[in-house]
Amino acid sequence: MATHPEPYVRLPVAAHKTTLILLHGTSQTGPKFAESFLPTLFSPPRDSLVTSSTSRVSHEKVSLPEYFPSCKFVFPTGASRRTTVFGGKETNAWFDITDFGDRTKGEMDMLEGMRESSLYLANLVRNEIELLDGEGEKGNERDGNVIIAGFSQGSAMGLILLLGGELQRQGLVGRLGAFAGLSGWLPFRRQIEEIISRESVGLSDGGGVATMRNATTNYVRELLGLECAGDKWHPGSEFLGIPVFLGHGELDVKMKFEWGLQLRDTLEQLEMEVEFRSYVGLEHWWNEQEMTDIARFLYQTLQSSR
Repeated sequence: MATHPEPYVRLPVAAHKTTLILLHGTSQTGPKFAESFLPTLFSPPRDSLVTSSTSRVSHEKVSLPEYFPSCKFVFPTGASRRTTVFGGKETNAWFDITDFGDRTKGEMDMLEGMRESSLYLANLVRNEIELLDGEGEKGNERDGNVIIAGFSQGSAMGLILLLGGELQRQGLVGRLGAFAGLSGWLPFRRQIEEIISRESVGLSDGGGVATMRNATTNYVRELLGLECAGDKWHPGSEFLGIPVFLGHGELDVKMKFEWGLQLRDTLEQLEMEVEFRSYVGLEHWWNEQEMTDIARFLYQTLQSSR
């Protein structure tokens, strides 16, 4: 397996209850992503209150660490690999990118990195779950207290990890609370939609959503060269029932806004619980309103998992 730098970690200031794993975009690293993302101030959501003494009062702007004082923030870094779009230069990336203007180009060249990154990230998630379990009371492990989020390529990688079922194969069903994708897209979207279209014919014949989701997971696993479901394990369609937040700037030209809409539509075809938010005037980045929306989404997710 490729070598990954140690993740950048921001420890909680209160008792550790939740871990948020955040995946960086192309040409970034975990520490660089953390440096720009964590200090972003936002207005706390109106439907929740900041009550911890370690946080500011609810009407003042806060950062995510201030708003979630019991959350550990983990920023892993993709392995160093040749990136075609940068002329073959080695960069820290989750997988190869061939063309910023057409993400369908060079999809097969993405697979090696996606496979390696999927295995690395699945192990990282498992380790974080074990750390949380070890810090809590024995027999009182909580479901849904690990959340994955990603920006740009990190969003795409997180979706491949989710759809590819490696977390399920490792027995982590129920432990992942949610997924949040910022300015992302879905690799192999057209092929996945063909699988969905084919399997959806059986919905009226009693095939059900589970069959459609399982077929999608097996397809992604075959692409990545990972062990497919069989006698040893089954995908378990409930894993794709976790809430998903997608945010996208309407002026994003690097990750076209239409790609975000297509991503939303594909996940909804899988009958996933998707909240999609668009941001007027926003390019390929995030803004205060999006951070407020993310905080609200995370807050509601964590409340429902208690």
